[in-house]
This record gives sequence, structure tokens and C-alpha cells, in this order.
Amino acid sequence: MIWDLTIIGGGPVGSFAGYLAEKNNIKTLILEEHSQIGEPVHCLGKLSIHAFEEFPLPKTPILNSLKGGYFFSPEGEVIKLKKNNIDSYILDRTLFDRLIAEMAEKEGCVFNFNSKAIGVEQEKGYSSIIVKENEKIRKIDTRVIIDAEGAKRQFLKKIGMPGKTHLVSLQYEILGVEVPDKECVELYFGKKYSIGFFLWIAPYGAKIKLGVAVEPLNNPKIFLDRFIEKNLKERASDIKIERSYGGIIPIFGPYEEYIYPNIIVIGDAAGYNKSTTGGGIYFGLQGASLAITQVKKYLDSGDFKYLKDYPKQTNKKFGKELKFTKMGRKVLNELSDKDLNSIWRVIKENPSIMKAVEESGDTAYQTSLLRVIPTLISPKSIKLIKLLPKILKAL
Repeated sequence: MIWDLTIIGGGPVGSFAGYLAEKNNIKTLILEEHSQIGEPVHCLGKLSIHAFEEFPLPKTPILNSLKGGYFFSPEGEVIKLKKNNIDSYILDRTLFDRLIAEMAEKEGCVFNFNSKAIGVEQEKGYSSIIVKENEKIRKIDTRVIIDAEGAKRQFLKKIGMPGKTHLVSLQYEILGVEVPDKECVELYFGKKYSIGFFLWIAPYGAKIKLGVAVEPLNNPKIFLDRFIEKNLKERASDIKIERSYGGIIPIFGPYEEYIYPNIIVIGDAAGYNKSTTGGGIYFGLQGASLAITQVKKYLDSGDFKYLKDYPKQTNKKFGKELKFTKMGRKVLNELSDKDLNSIWRVIKENPSIMKAVEESGDTAYQTSLLRVIPTLISPKSIKLIKLLPKILKAL
């Protein structure tokens, strides 16, 4: 048989694409390389409230509501920014992934587990995906392929696409540590906490998630273990690491989104992650929705222009956010710890900046921070003018 659509990857973005596809009467198969949905876990599981407002997502996995965060400078100065309304949620990612997969399955989507796509052959009018399934090689015929395999991009590398810039992350789930505000995360900036990103603490039900991302060639475990010894043990005497897991975080996307003639790339595989924070589920879900719209148009018409136009649709929807956070990450990476300390001092001396961020900030749509620019025009903020050459160099 020839499937209308085959999706590579059964994570939340791939499964949601499958759910939407079956809603549109698109005969869909999902190839999942692991034996079950939701394992292994890789990310924090923070998702914008906008995702739940826009899409029919399960709310059972929500563990904590977030309104803001504590931001720590390299020298230890802290700024607390907290909105009046919920900004995002911390999820049980395993449960979240499984419930979305169940949604897709209930609509008629078929899952093949232990199935890894390792190549593709183009036939007339369709493709044959080469799949390693339970140690055996077979071919699956399909009219369209959506790659939602995640950040490792293993299938894409097999078909000749290059590797992309990424960070290496590690997280611990820890018992025995209280957070000062369960509606806030803690973010630690500076080279003693991370090289190329930041370290975080997030409430996770009765536990916390302590995590860090670093540039490749650095070992994230060193940063986490050092933070526990020098910081966490001051807050709690009985710390228990219950679980640890790692992964990679794409940055500086988007990457390839369409590969001729019939492959669309979405989610982490396409680099739909904010380069400032690493979050990518929300834009991944938006990409899934747009992709299915274009796939449906192609299947109805046979015109490849609808698949080819997919990147234009995503660029219109959230492209400016990816570009903005890409510039933000480049600027942050250019600044020294001394520069960051100066920024913290200026912000603390100017409460109007904090108020503007609290009122206008949105972790999903970070271009909202552009509204804060007028508040930076003050005598105290002029101190930051010395950072302009570094900012221009980064851009």
C-alpha cells in the first residue's frame, strides 16, 4: 500500500501532525524509533500558555504554572520579573507526549515502533522510505514525508543534509530543594554556570529540575555538579538526585524546511527553537498545523508548489521570532560576565525597565521586548552605550 503521509518521529510535534492529518482524512503512518512514546525524556517541558489557547492539547500533564523568573547575574545580583498572568506551564513530558499520541491514534493514525528511517528512494509519484524495523530492513511507500525526528536529525543526515549548530544539555530531577516561588523559574547567567547558554532551576511538582545547556566540547555535568556543591547545598542539606537525562538543543534556526520533491521538516529537526531559551514545542505545533494544511492541498491537487510554499508560511507565522532570538543569542554570547553584571546593575537602578518587561514580556513572542526600548532612554541606561560595539559585532 501507499500511505498518503508518513511522519518520522512520534514526539509531540510529530504526533500532533498525525492527529491533524487524520482529522483531514489523510491516511497517516508514524515511524517511532523507540519502543514507546515519551521515552527517553530530553527537555524541561516548558510550554507557552498560547499553545493551550490555540490547540486542543491535554491539560492533565500540567504540573506547575509559571508567571516569571529570578534572573541571576554572574556576580550574584538577582532580578525578579513576574507577570500578573500565567505565561507558561511546566509539563510531565512523558505523559504529554503519550496523550497527544493517543489523540492521533484515536483519529486513525497508525504507529510503527522500533522503526528507524535510514534512507529514501524516489519513485514516480511517491517515495519509498528505507526503514530499519526490529533489526530488519523494509520499505514503506508514501506520497509525502514529514520529518519530525527531533534535534539529532539522523534521517536528514542519512539523506545528505548537514549537521547544524546545537547545544548539549543535561538535567537532574531533584528532591529536597524548595524554591522561593513555585510560579517562577531561576536562571543563572555567566561562564561559571554555562558556556554559551545558562543554568536553570524549575519547579516540577514536588521536585525541581536543575538543568544546564552548554556549547559542544563542554561537559554539562561539571556545571551541574559544581552548582550543587556551591549553591544548592546551602539551601538544602538532604538533596537526592532521582533521575538524570540529556539531549541537544538546536539554535540559530530555522534550517531546511522543504526538501524536493515531497519532504517537509518540522519541529526541532527544522530548528524551530528560540535561540535565547531553547524552547521549541510551541512553534513546532504551529509548524505541524501549517504543514498539514499544505500537505492536504498537495494531495488534493498534485501540485508540489504547496509543499514548496511551506517555508513561506512558517516565516510569516513565526519567522521574525526565530530571527529575533537568533540575534539575541549572538549578542548574549558576545558579552562578557563583566558586561552582564553592568546590565543587571542598570536594570536594578531603573525599576521602570523591570515594570515594562513584566507588562510587555512574553516568553513565546520575545519580539515583545522591543516595546521596552523607550524605557532604556534614560541617563542611567546611557551606561550601556559602551556595549554597543559588541552588540554590533554580534549582529
